[in-house]
Amino acid sequence: MVVKVIRCPSCGEVIELTDMYEGMEIHCDLCGLVMIVRNHELLVLDTNEVYPIESLVYEEEKEEFEGEEFEDEEYYDYDYED
Repeated sequence: MVVKVIRCPSCGEVIELTDMYEGMEIHCDLCGLVMIVRNHELLVLDTNEVYPIESLVYEEEKEEFEGEEFEDEEYYDYDYED
């Protein structure tokens, strides 16, 4: 069971957390970053930077089609001759 899905603040890798408690160590498999959960924040051990957990929560990106990829027929000039 996944409790939270976050992104690594260093490399952006998606990290699935099955448990979260005060003092828990979190390791990023991609870049090796080690973080500790403290007061609803993540403390990065290498740099002592602190990130609010909510700012790292991963939200799946939705594909947006605003019409840029698809051209409408109204833009074509069918009367054009070589």
